[in-house]
Amino acid sequence: METTVSPERLAEQLREDGFCVIPNMADEALLSKTRACVEKALSEYDAERRENTKAPGSLIDSNFYPELADLIGNPLALKTLGQMGLRDIKFWKAVIISKPPGGPRLYWHQDCIMWQDARAYSDRAPMIFLMYYLEDTRRENGCLRLLAGSHQYRHVLHDMGEAHTKDINRMDNPDDPRFKDYANEVDVPIKAGDLVVGDARMFHATHENASDEQRTVITIWFHPFFSDLQEDTQSWIHSAMHKQHETWPDDALAKISTLIPDYQGDVEPMELTRTPDERLRSPAG
Repeated sequence: METTVSPERLAEQLREDGFCVIPNMADEALLSKTRACVEKALSEYDAERRENTKAPGSLIDSNFYPELADLIGNPLALKTLGQMGLRDIKFWKAVIISKPPGGPRLYWHQDCIMWQDARAYSDRAPMIFLMYYLEDTRRENGCLRLLAGSHQYRHVLHDMGEAHTKDINRMDNPDDPRFKDYANEVDVPIKAGDLVVGDARMFHATHENASDEQRTVITIWFHPFFSDLQEDTQSWIHSAMHKQHETWPDDALAKISTLIPDYQGDVEPMELTRTPDERLRSPAG
């Protein structure tokens, strides 16, 4: 079923708010196949790893799960992104993030890793996420929450530490201000099969899962307008994607063939830069 929101409006929301929600992007067959993959992945996720990712719930990369290729290469979603004007999209990785019953809230963070790239200070995101939730979400089971527009300006959270470090993932300090509420945050409850498209520069988090059921999202990292990124950025994305998915079989790679980065230059990969420099200004600046 196609979305009733125009692609132009979706593109405007992504540009201005840092996110948009596209209904009905994954049907029940695709969700069922993805849930089977998640069940397998979680069965291999031991207690020590769970403790080390207490805040997110799990962080399982797509390296060894080619079953995710159908979701990553979902033709309906790719068609809609194209209609929104997003071109030359290349894939880095997908991540299975599953919050168990009783799982705490996820901390506020932004995921941009290429703040050295001039694109990170433009109105075109160098990195976007696609989030497919496998269950209907609401505040009680840990729905997404975000700071709309925070991809465009400096926030106090930029100075509180980087995303996904060991201490914050383990939730060593539950009183860390990154777990708190902030002015103007909004909840984003959605239906299973809907798609959240977000700018990686935007601050986002989740509520705790106070339900008695698992709550799972597959987050897919894409890089639109790949050829317009700096060469060191292209080089890193190419290297990371190919290294992480080197064991994927040909049939899985074929499902994402148009998304595979193919950088042919000889520039060294970028150093990951997770914090913006002075080019990102406060709203008053």
